[in-house]
Amino acid sequence: MHGFLKFIVRGNMIGLAVGVVIGSLFSSLVEAFVETFITPFISIVAGHKGAFAQMFWTLGDTKIMYGNFINDIITFVFIAAAIYFLIVLPVNKIAEAMNPYHDLAKAKRSCPECLSAIPAQATRCSFCTSHVTPITDDMSDQLIESIPGEIKLGETAPDIKLKAGDVTLGAGAGSAAAAGTEVGAAA
Repeated sequence: MHGFLKFIVRGNMIGLAVGVVIGSLFSSLVEAFVETFITPFISIVAGHKGAFAQMFWTLGDTKIMYGNFINDIITFVFIAAAIYFLIVLPVNKIAEAMNPYHDLAKAKRSCPECLSAIPAQATRCSFCTSHVTPITDDMSDQLIESIPGEIKLGETAPDIKLKAGDVTLGAGAGSAAAAGTEVGAAA
């Protein structure tokens, strides 16, 4: 019995219970708002008089009650938007403010010798094995956001034009340089 009481009184369980109760109350509040204010406007636009929930199509002898379904869709969209704008965005902003801009455990810096991206707290480059001074300041200007030379998706490659004599492929007569033609790189 003691273990069960510890389980019930644990902070996570109480927080979850409060969240479920508030969520259900919020859901009923949004549902009432949608039925009272939003769906009457949809009824006016649709040219229907009376309760929106009673709208239906007739297919043969069967009534298809689509009004309640549209009420539920609108309620879902309102609840999802409210949760996103009232909970998710503020929590993300608070988390950004509480955490430093750069997490030094994951941050990268470029090696001064070979310019490879290495962990910010490294004391030796894993590519060229040169000694580097670890970065301990999370706001250092030596921290990098991207890998040097990285081409991001969506960017277009530069248009490179080569002229005869720019590249030597060999002394053979079949090479572009020997033929004296202009070679264009495909972008």
